[in-house]
Amino acid sequence: YSHTKVDNSFSSQVLDRYIKSMDNNRMYFLESDINDFEKHRYSIDDMVRTPLLNPIFEMFSIYRDRVRERYDFALDLLEIEPDFDTNEIYIFDREKSPWAKSKNELDEIWRLRVKNDALNLALAEKDWTETQDILQKRYNRFKKRMDQINSDDVFQTFMNSLSNSLDPHSNYLSPRNSEEYQIQMSLSYFGIGATLQTEDDYVLVVNIIPGGPAAIDGLLKPNDRITAVGQGLEGEMIDVIGWRLDDVVQLIRGPAETVVKLQILASGKLPGSEEKILNITRSP
Repeated sequence: YSHTKVDNSFSSQVLDRYIKSMDNNRMYFLESDINDFEKHRYSIDDMVRTPLLNPIFEMFSIYRDRVRERYDFALDLLEIEPDFDTNEIYIFDREKSPWAKSKNELDEIWRLRVKNDALNLALAEKDWTETQDILQKRYNRFKKRMDQINSDDVFQTFMNSLSNSLDPHSNYLSPRNSEEYQIQMSLSYFGIGATLQTEDDYVLVVNIIPGGPAAIDGLLKPNDRITAVGQGLEGEMIDVIGWRLDDVVQLIRGPAETVVKLQILASGKLPGSEEKILNITRSP
């Protein structure tokens, strides 16, 4: 057994994990925000021994503000159609990139991101009016989901940063997620037999449950990303990028022996790659 000490080294790990859980791809925080968080690096181990966790919620409040700023900026960019004839590069994976030093630097990162989102839809044969409508709804939906995050959600995020620092296989569940877990363990729902989580704006397939509908079908794979969900063979596909995980799960669940359609961006494929539609029959 690993006898982890709750000390300054542990505190440092928890802070890094908490920051990563909020902004893994370094798209929201500024370098100045991260520098400000440094004052808590060696005090979290003491903080968790008390009822007061104000700094944790203050850090999240800054994150929420940064997210709102970014999506407001993205929505403003949609007023003008991007020029796809210029030669530019958008970096998808910024996990190891430096934190942006200024608002102008973040603006440029997000200008390229919005342009890339628009290009993905253009490649799917959407005209600019359709693209504007889809992206406006997507960005506003993400802002709305951010506003719906409550103190239980924030506490769960922090506690998972702490518990994962103690043991990578231990998790803390909020009351709502604890209830969800009990439903899953009791097999009292009808779904597709897959464990899901959110990663950036996507719903990611973590693993396939043996014996479940997805395992029997064999087409859905771990690390596939679900981008839209439809009901029945003829149901309209609903874009779920940026949705809360529990809301996506509600769309995927349904009566036994009914079909749910999943639009999938396959594992390892970059946004803009060809997506596929899977029809999976729900069962207990």
